[in-house]
Amino acid sequence: MTKKKKTNARERRQGQHKAPFTCEAVGLDPTVYGAALRYLFDRPVPAKGGQEWYWDSDEPEFEATPLQWTHIQTVLFANAGADLAPYSDDQVGMGLNHVMSNNAGDIPHMVNDPSVPLADAMRMVQALPALWLECLGPRLEVTGEESDKHNGRLHFVSYMWFDVWPTFWNARHIPEWQDAMWRVFCEMLAMPFRDAQMSALHGIGHEGPRLNRPKELQTHMEAFIRSVKNDDELKTYAQAAARGMVQ
Repeated sequence: MTKKKKTNARERRQGQHKAPFTCEAVGLDPTVYGAALRYLFDRPVPAKGGQEWYWDSDEPEFEATPLQWTHIQTVLFANAGADLAPYSDDQVGMGLNHVMSNNAGDIPHMVNDPSVPLADAMRMVQALPALWLECLGPRLEVTGEESDKHNGRLHFVSYMWFDVWPTFWNARHIPEWQDAMWRVFCEMLAMPFRDAQMSALHGIGHEGPRLNRPKELQTHMEAFIRSVKNDDELKTYAQAAARGMVQ
């Protein structure tokens, strides 16, 4: 009898995120998902000083309903590590910026549309941490000559997501959204990637009061701060986030 291999913590987290979030599981046509990936990420990187593709007024819009966009984001977040592997860091940064920000489109507002059932919205938020676990965190975990990644598009998306993302802001008074976002931040703080932790702290610093759990938040932040070793910058930032004092 073959002994079953034990899974480690990361493998269990991967399984938790990926199992329910395929196109088939969420009811999304795989051809629509593939077209959305090409629309968002299969783009040339502009020359220095040039504009991203989505600022082109002649660029045709991607036709999808709010529910389809919600499902696209759900599958994308959960499977970004594999599905975005063919694209460069700059291409990923450009595409994700279009997804997270309403500066050039309405993608982040789609899940807030009244036609989207709350269950589908919550499934999308549940998938969100995997974006850092499988894609942003590993891509940004660099040292030495590649450390300039932290001045680029990918780092901007990772760090600024919960600052410029209007999605939770539009739903901040809904208890289910408050609970879901709290779980997102807790998962990200537990990840082995500093950039994921910084992004979560940035989000907590801005959105902490809207999570509607001040005592639980204080306790969790105090525990996180105690857990930080040999990283004074991260600890100081966590202390600032706990007070809502982040930029």
